[in-house]
Parts: sequence; structure tokens; C-alpha cells
Amino acid sequence: MAAPRIIQGRAKGRVLRVPASGTRPSPARLREALFDALAFEPRGVFLDLYAGSGAVGLEAASRGWQAILVERSGAAVRLLRENARTCGVDVRIVHGDALRVAAELTGSVDVAFVDPPFELDLVATFQAVLDLGVVRPGGRYVFQHPTGRTPALQVGGAAARIDTRRYGSNALSVVRV
Repeated sequence: MAAPRIIQGRAKGRVLRVPASGTRPSPARLREALFDALAFEPRGVFLDLYAGSGAVGLEAASRGWQAILVERSGAAVRLLRENARTCGVDVRIVHGDALRVAAELTGSVDVAFVDPPFELDLVATFQAVLDLGVVRPGGRYVFQHPTGRTPALQVGGAAARIDTRRYGSNALSVVRV
């Protein structure tokens, strides 16, 4: 797999380093579709949970979002810092558990991008992020998952309206607040 590059914005074309194991950078086609969907949204706070190489969060920062990247792996955090320097973007990188950090950000985020390791219980992880109420009214939760595993989620005790788009073996499911 080729190293991911930033697609647009002030860091366009910059190559990102990827940890040797434990991460799965979001494909360029998926990132492009995500940011095309957000193109006309006012720039605000973009939370990248389970950031890995930072391909999504750094792309957000390159396009003018205030990005917060959360990653548990120390090796990945070191590369995130290096990638942020390479891209010349100012981001907040948090070394810690994604759900604990998300709990501290309740109601303060415009977009929460959630791409946990696929071996986790994705529905439980996505639901936990929704239950924390991280995204402020008018914002979006964006969940990345394998194409064949569209999550059924609840918001306020009712079934969430989910818009799912597929991009090869990956999909994005969006819940608007």
C-alpha cells in the first residue's frame, strides 16, 4: 500500500508516514468523499478518534478545520506529531483512550470522525460515542466501517437516521445531530 498523501488544502501533496502495524489509513477516495460532503460546512472543531497515521485529521486541518487527533498507541502518536510538522498544520494531538477523551469534549465538536480498529465491536463503539454527546447541534458523527457492516444506532432512545455511502471495502455512515 502506498503511503497516504494529503489531498487538498495548504498541505496538499504531503506524504504521511504510517506506523508499521496497528493502523489502517483511510483510503484517498473515502477521504475525498468525506471532505466533499463537508465542503460547504462552516469550519469548526473536527475530532478524529482512533487517528492512526492522522490521514483524516490532518486532511481536516489542511482544509481549515481545528483538528483534534486522539490515538492510544505511543508509536502512532510520535508519527502523528511528525506528520503534523511535515504538513505544517497546527493540530491538537492527544495520547489517550478515544472514549475517555471524547467524554471530556461533550458538546464541543462540529464533526466527530470515528474509525476504530475493525476488530472492536464497532456498533458498541459507535453507540458509545453517540451516547457521549460529543457533537454539538447541527454537527455530524461520521463512522468508518467495512462495507458489509452498516451499524444500527440509537439517538435519544430512537433509531438514528443514518446516511451510509460505500467506497470499495469501506463505508461511511453519517448521523446528523
